[in-house]
Amino acid sequence: MQVGAISIEPVLDGVARMKPSAAFRGMGAVAGTKGTNDEDWAPHRDLIADDGMLEIALGGFLVRTGDRVVLVDTGLGDMERGVMKGGQFLIELAKLGVQPADVTDVVLTHLHFDHVGWSTTHGEIVFPNATYRCDARDWAHFVGPDPGATKKLRPLEGQLEPWSGTGTLFGGLDTMSAPGHTPGSTIIVVSSGTDRAMMLGDVVHCPVELLDDEWGGMGDVDPALAKRTRVALAKELEGSDTPVAAAHFPGMRFGRLLTGSGKRSWVVG
Repeated sequence: MQVGAISIEPVLDGVARMKPSAAFRGMGAVAGTKGTNDEDWAPHRDLIADDGMLEIALGGFLVRTGDRVVLVDTGLGDMERGVMKGGQFLIELAKLGVQPADVTDVVLTHLHFDHVGWSTTHGEIVFPNATYRCDARDWAHFVGPDPGATKKLRPLEGQLEPWSGTGTLFGGLDTMSAPGHTPGSTIIVVSSGTDRAMMLGDVVHCPVELLDDEWGGMGDVDPALAKRTRVALAKELEGSDTPVAAAHFPGMRFGRLLTGSGKRSWVVG
């Protein structure tokens, strides 16, 4: 994805494949919400692989803007957890011509384990020259109270510059507060000239959640707030022609939310 003078490229760490309804049930969706039953998926076959499985990508995005080399999220890490298996992030990053020491900024949309995996490994910082950035509310929520997150993220503290809510990180990248999935869940907005794109973090896990306001989410700390955030996002995006992507979208591909005939549709590209 090219946004004016800024490039965005997916960096895949791995892929989890699950039966669609099982994916939503097994990843913390509220029972009874749309997405947890097979019939809910019948109108959305275009979002499912040919064998009937939902592909859940694991990874982050490489953003190059001016002299900055930015990672938005860092995937699962070199580990397996249930059907999730990472390990490819640094390999894929090298294919894009980037070594860990080249990265100037690591921007974390939120601090769940499958978005911070390559931030550190075995207690060592993976991107030694990078400034690490996240919302201060997520840092307070996870680092300290959550032993696993604390072990993973505490080594970053000396290189951490947290933000607070909505604002500008640096030229071309802005934060848009989108709480609910986690307290500091954030959408990253990339802009250059009149062009604009968004990386949604886990505000949305699958494009289907933008098509129907009653669709459930996955693993939300505050499901009611997360739903309000998703609904507001969908209303902002529909018909705007703004390309959006998220780390769990199939292939991590950008798409647009279009409207017509009284309903929303998702178009890749």
